[in-house]
Order: sequence, then structure tokens, then C-alpha cells
Amino acid sequence: MGARAMRLLGRVPLEGLRVRLPDDDLRWLLPIALGAYVPYATWSWRFPDSHGIRFEPVWLGLAVVVLLGWRWRTGAVGPIAAAAIVALTAMAMTDVTSLFTQGLRDFDIYLKAGDRWLRGLPVYEQTPLHKVPEDLSNYPFLYPPLTLPLFGALSLLPLPVAIVGWWGGSAAALLAGLRRVGLDWRWCLVLIAWPPILQGLWVGNVAIPLFLFFAIAPWRSSTLAVGPIFKLYSGIAGLWLLRREHWRSLAFAVLGVLAAVALTLPLVGIGLWRDWLDGLQVYQVSQRLLPNLYGFGLARYVPWVVFLLIAGIVLVLALRTRDRGDQLARLGVATVTGSPSLFSHGFLVALPAMVTLDTPWFWLAFGLTACAPGLAWFLVVALIVIAWRVPAMRRRRLGDPWHPLGAAAEPWPAAPEPAAGTVSGSLSDAASISAPRTQGTV
Repeated sequence: MGARAMRLLGRVPLEGLRVRLPDDDLRWLLPIALGAYVPYATWSWRFPDSHGIRFEPVWLGLAVVVLLGWRWRTGAVGPIAAAAIVALTAMAMTDVTSLFTQGLRDFDIYLKAGDRWLRGLPVYEQTPLHKVPEDLSNYPFLYPPLTLPLFGALSLLPLPVAIVGWWGGSAAALLAGLRRVGLDWRWCLVLIAWPPILQGLWVGNVAIPLFLFFAIAPWRSSTLAVGPIFKLYSGIAGLWLLRREHWRSLAFAVLGVLAAVALTLPLVGIGLWRDWLDGLQVYQVSQRLLPNLYGFGLARYVPWVVFLLIAGIVLVLALRTRDRGDQLARLGVATVTGSPSLFSHGFLVALPAMVTLDTPWFWLAFGLTACAPGLAWFLVVALIVIAWRVPAMRRRRLGDPWHPLGAAAEPWPAAPEPAAGTVSGSLSDAASISAPRTQGTV
């Protein structure tokens, strides 16, 4: 009897019994993970403001409706489409909650600083904050004195003109920067709803127009000097000039900053520079008293020694590549990690590194940053850093309509490869900066 059973078992095609999990089955973990993350990250949120209803059930209802609508329209819902719907619905609701906060509060800080400077009043706070001001535009002004002539000129304009000019200029600079990175127009419009961008536009933060100077660095690498004029830690990206040995560009950048200081010094005086340095020290005291001033920067959650260690490790790993575009994108991530205070708009310089991820990993990173800016966003940094060592996580299939780069293999697909020791992207004329030729579609 046993021998007969063995003969029968031998006739069974055992290879047909093997369980195979297609890639799509594994990819369903992506929308499931994001679907669990959104309620967790927004557990204490209300919609559309702090006096509204709970965020999670409204988001869940919206996501289900959109999923059903997508299935009715296309006949099926794939895992990437489901992940995109989860992320984009959470993003849309997060954007609505942002619009119920104080708009242009950062821009108002700039205008107030410029107005005080013109009237000869103190510009930099010399006493620590002990509580959050009711008017958020009364937070301290932290940018160095050479920026005051710009903000002073803006403060002289009629307020509606200044607002329209700032918003319009910020939006134009942002779109130009996204196009330089390699996104087509449809993806540019999608990215406007991304919280780091929409919230940055809403509060009028200078990080939005500054993104352009980061994005055009493969053509004009000396523009990396502009960011540190406003935010000192943006100088991390300037290490790209050293790593690529763009000595002339580095010289132009340094001389440009020194020239700006020299030209504005007769206007602002040395005393304001001393006040600025004192104001930065006072702000550090304010951060200890009011941790919200850290935003969600790592320095808020870990001791400074640990913060510096993590930032240093990410920086070293970012520099350990010879690829020109990838190295600049990595330094954007190092800038985020090394920011002593970080708010959502500061995450924008990590976008070129995010789009180096393969489609499922990109949507995981995009979904994690779709709502509730916080420590969880550093999971995106972790994903990107891991991908530097795990090639399987990086872009593999070109022309994917679910990926922002479409047919492009990497960020900055149209950028020239400059020779070492020359001005990066020193082309014959400005017209040589053309739109990327290898674009995908959504």
C-alpha cells in the first residue's frame, strides 16, 4: 500500500504546486502600508482646522470613493494606482488644512524686518521667546543683514503688489526648477500639491524660489552660493563644487558672496552683523524653550552630538559617488539631514534624490511625505540612503507613466557633463539651457 502511494505521488507534477508571488502581489504591500500610515500620522488631526472633525474617517471615505471611481473608469486598480490614490487623497486633505493656517507668515517676517531696517529700528531679536506669538509673523528674523536691502525694497511696495510679485516669482522659479530637474509639465502640476511645496508657497518661505538655484547648478554651479546667503546650512550642497573640482565656479561663488557683503555693508553697517550673530545665539535658547522652533529637524529629537553624527554620516555617504547628477541629489538629502531646524518646505531639495528611486519606492517616499510633517519623514531619508547601497531600489524601468522622470534615467537628464576645473555648464549662451528632451508622461 505504501509503495503504491509513493508511485502515485511520483506522478504528481510537484512544480505545479509551487507558490509563486508575482511582483504585483508584493507591490500590494505598498498601498497597505501607506493606508496604515496615514491614520497613524494624522491621529490627532482635525479637518479642516483644529475645530473641525477627525481627519482619518474623512480621508478614508475620500480614498474609497476615488478608488471606486478609478476602478469604474479603468476596470481595475493596480497596486501602484492604489498607492497613488492613498497618497494623493491624503495630500489633498493636508493641503486644505494648510490653507486654514496663517498665510504668508514667513513673507510677513521678511517685510517687517525690511521695514524696521528702513526706519532704523532693531531687526534681530535679542531676548529669547518663551511662548508662541499669536501672530506667527512675529517670529524672529534670522537671515543675515545683506538680505535686508531686498526685503526693505519689497516693504516699500503696496502690499498687494508685493504679495503678487513674491508669489508669482516663487511659483515661476519653482516650475523652472522642477523642469530643470527633469519633470514634465503635468508632473510639475502634481508636485505643486506636495506639502513641502504648497505649504512653502502658502507661508511665502524663501526656500521655494531658492530651489531654482539648486536645480540649475548642473548648468551654473556657482548659483549654489545663493542658498547659504539666506540659510547657512544650504552651503552643504556647495560641497558639490569641491567634489567636482569646479574651482572657477567656487571662486565666482565666494567672490559673489563677498561682493554682496561689501556692497550692502555701507547700507546695513557692522553693528547689524553683530546683532545678527547675537540673534542666532538667542534663537538657540528660544529653541530649547520652545521645541516647535526646531520644526521636525533631527536636533529636536536627539542630542546634538547624535544629530551631528547622523548628519556627518549621511554627508560622507552622499559624497561617495562619482556620478555628477546623483552626487548633487545626494547633497540635497544631506542638506535636509543637516538642517538644525527643518520645516516641510526645507524637504524640497531632497526631491531630486527621491526621483532616483524605482516607482514603488518613490510612491512610498511620496506617500510618507503626503501628510503630517514630522520625524516619520526621515524614513524617506533612510530609504534614499539605503538605495545608494542597494541598486535594486533605484530606477529600473524607463518610460513608466507612474514615475515623475518618465523616460529619463536620472535627474537633470538634459544637463551637460562639464569638464573638471571649469565653470560648470559654461555654455555659449543662455539659450543652450533647453527643456529636457527625454520626458515621460503621467
